[in-house]
Amino acid sequence: MPTLSLSPTKKEVLEFISRSASYGNLGGFIGAGFSKAVLNDGINEIALSWGQLLESCAKKLKVDYGAINKVGAGYPEIASRLCEECSKAHGKPYAESVNQLKREVASLTTWYPDKKKGERFSNYLRWLSPSWVITTNYDLVIESLLTGRAMPLGPNDSLSSPRGVIPVYHLHGIRTNPEEIIITQEDYVSLFRPNEYRQIKLALTIRESTTLLLGYGLGDVNVLTALDWSNNVFKGEPATYPSGVIQILRADKPTSTPYRDKQGILILEADSLEQFFDEFIEIRKVAIEKETAEQKSLNNLAHVLDNPDESTIDNFIDDESFRGDLLSTLSQYPIHLISGFVSFIDKCIEQTWERSKPAGAFEGYNQDLVVLLDILTSFTVDTIPPALLQTTSYALDRVAYYVGDTHGKSWAAMKTWEKRRASLAPAMVAELNNIAEQHRYFGLKGLLKS
Repeated sequence: MPTLSLSPTKKEVLEFISRSASYGNLGGFIGAGFSKAVLNDGINEIALSWGQLLESCAKKLKVDYGAINKVGAGYPEIASRLCEECSKAHGKPYAESVNQLKREVASLTTWYPDKKKGERFSNYLRWLSPSWVITTNYDLVIESLLTGRAMPLGPNDSLSSPRGVIPVYHLHGIRTNPEEIIITQEDYVSLFRPNEYRQIKLALTIRESTTLLLGYGLGDVNVLTALDWSNNVFKGEPATYPSGVIQILRADKPTSTPYRDKQGILILEADSLEQFFDEFIEIRKVAIEKETAEQKSLNNLAHVLDNPDESTIDNFIDDESFRGDLLSTLSQYPIHLISGFVSFIDKCIEQTWERSKPAGAFEGYNQDLVVLLDILTSFTVDTIPPALLQTTSYALDRVAYYVGDTHGKSWAAMKTWEKRRASLAPAMVAELNNIAEQHRYFGLKGLLKS
């Protein structure tokens, strides 16, 4: 299921997040609420909200924060006014006050989780297995929790990282590089200059992923723009992979049923991030157990296909039910099984030819044709693995010379062809004709003409 229904249950949402983690396209959009959940315990309020951060900076800059006009102003504008007041109070250029503010922000966000709580949230993120993280936070709390598995990136960096390393893209800058911190109104104006890479990358990343909002309230215009682009600019075809935007919203009395906001974002309420993660891990454990068993079964099947015994080959040729089940499994997991299956088919086809060697033993040709037609009708042109289609085409050309109702040909194969040729999709027939033309498969061309 590539997308969630309009009104899913909580269990369905948690299973969908787990499925995205398994697929490898689960991303986290993390805000200040996440850092507060990791660092604050109700007694020691280490992590600060944006307003608290600006108020603390004002004290450091010796500016009366209460005297700043905040009516109708957002935090970037308040930050600019704080710098203006600092310049007036201390007789320094405005740019110098801005730089000083950014240095104070960097100093005040020197946050690191304690050992016990850090281990708990590190475990949470390990179970979540995000492929990427985008954050509006200046701190390095996420990197502390993902020790050795994350790469911090600033607003001027590309959202990219080495294999096996999670990119953590700090949309508003990183405290270790104060000059890049985005906090004042002027910073936001420059942030919204035409920057094709940032806007397109954010929008496409959201569209191509299941995006989980953690401790984030969707108040950033830059993010809202990316969400709008992902929904309206890059519409494209319906996704074949799990995708969507899910917000984990803290509530004192959380509702048990997920719901959607006016933008279509799915909201899942929880009384804390810990509650969400604990419930998610229970779902994830079951999913991983199932995936592990499934992978073990696929590995065993792949081994059988790579090293088939005579009974397996005979069963595939003679047992329609066994053959159907194997082809159905292959259609569900072509990437895992196709390599061994192609060599297995070669062995099965060779066995039908062995059966046809004795004089008058024409049934082997019919068995050959039945196997090939079952393969071609189990897939569509756009889903059949190319290597399998090539192998099947070659085998069909080879047996075509023995399909007929004249002397020396298999009448049973002719009856099978007459009965089943209409089951081949027109697109498949067209593709077989293309292959026959390219490789000069005259037997296949003649069979298709009939």
